[in-house]
Amino acid sequence: MLKAFSAASQKAPGPGQVRADEDLKPIIFLTIKERPHAHTFSPMNTEKLETTDMGEQLAAAQERMTRAAKVVGLEDEVVSHLCNPIETLAASVNIRRDDGSALALKAWRCRYNSALGPTKGGIRFHPSVHLDEVETLAFLMTMKCALMGLPFGGGKGGVEVDAHDLSTMEKERVARGYVRAMGKILGPDRDVPAPDVATGEREMAWMVSEYSEIAGAILPHAFTGKPVALGGMAGRTPATGRGGHIALEAMRDLAGLDEDGGLTIAMQGFGNAGRWFADAAAKAGHRIVAVADSSGTVSDPDGLDIDALAKAKDEQGKVGAYDGGNAKASDDPEQVLSTKCDVLVFAALGGVIADAQDVEQLDCKAILELANRPILPAADDALEDAGIEVVPDILANGGGVTISHAEWVQGRQGIDWAEEDVADYLEETVGDAAQKVREVMQDRDTGMRAAAYIVALQRLCAAISAHGTRADFGKS
Repeated sequence: MLKAFSAASQKAPGPGQVRADEDLKPIIFLTIKERPHAHTFSPMNTEKLETTDMGEQLAAAQERMTRAAKVVGLEDEVVSHLCNPIETLAASVNIRRDDGSALALKAWRCRYNSALGPTKGGIRFHPSVHLDEVETLAFLMTMKCALMGLPFGGGKGGVEVDAHDLSTMEKERVARGYVRAMGKILGPDRDVPAPDVATGEREMAWMVSEYSEIAGAILPHAFTGKPVALGGMAGRTPATGRGGHIALEAMRDLAGLDEDGGLTIAMQGFGNAGRWFADAAAKAGHRIVAVADSSGTVSDPDGLDIDALAKAKDEQGKVGAYDGGNAKASDDPEQVLSTKCDVLVFAALGGVIADAQDVEQLDCKAILELANRPILPAADDALEDAGIEVVPDILANGGGVTISHAEWVQGRQGIDWAEEDVADYLEETVGDAAQKVREVMQDRDTGMRAAAYIVALQRLCAAISAHGTRADFGKS
């Protein structure tokens, strides 16, 4: 391990301790994880890529990459470049709370792969954030950006904190402290963060302000997902949800759904992405028959009024407060999983369907992964046996990073995009990615997730191979 920290010669605090400086500007203890870049493979030994110091979540996520690489015979040497992140930083973000007490928070930022361009990915504030999760999500962002045809690599970051326990001023201190901690690897040409769980436009405004102070220049394109007044992009907020709907419509026939007519849809999660997906789906003539959040499930076979449901959620904090039509409410959030429907949408956190036993409770024809990794690899075979096709996360939620790219371009150009141009770019980009997945599914006779990984891997491996392979350098 290589450890470095600012304010050289200062003694490192013990666990849970922070300095008591008046301004509480944190000493940042950065850990750069040294990872081996060399792997030993026999020809086409892609059954299992050997890695070192890898978390369980990352190893599981890479199983899908390994299987996809084997289908198209990609060179092991090239795929090995995607086995480990190029850079992961850990830090302590220290703040002073409103009551005068000190709070030390664990934080991470991972730049997974930059073969296609600067790394790109959100920053989340959540008590479950940990190193393995951050690196896994950065890996998925690498695949997603490649699939969507964007000039980005994958990144991700987070702070282990319950944002609901922070006041607005405390949250600002955490946001700015995070940027100070990670500033050495951030930047519009190196690593470009965006909102994620419990972060949004306001947090991005604080962060880009702090980064600009550090850089000594106004750099709005160093972060995306900002308020429109600060260089953000109209259409960025609904992009993930709307992109999910575009992906669903593009793939519905290959997902075993009727090509025409309305679908019945059940949803786990009703945050930003879930709401905008539900809005787009309802306007397209589909019925949202059930929605669940952490407090419970509300259902109506005739369809829920999405505007009224959003209002109830905003005013009373739970979807169960909705009482329109023939709605029935339950305090069981998992009830939505067994709802009979055409499409089950996962729009919350990951790891919901972990194995074959979890698959048994599902009563849907297809699944849309609007959240990141809601289905774990251990459940893949059971879903295939059940005939349930999955529109995978790296396609289904690619709308967010697509419009983040547009916002990044807007910042570099200094020319605002019209909202209709943003909508067109979203539909074109997600539609093109879906078409590429469709072609691979048909050419290779494979499932949708494998096809999506194949498209992403072919683009990534082409960029990696452009630097030379063993064939270029000889066998000595």
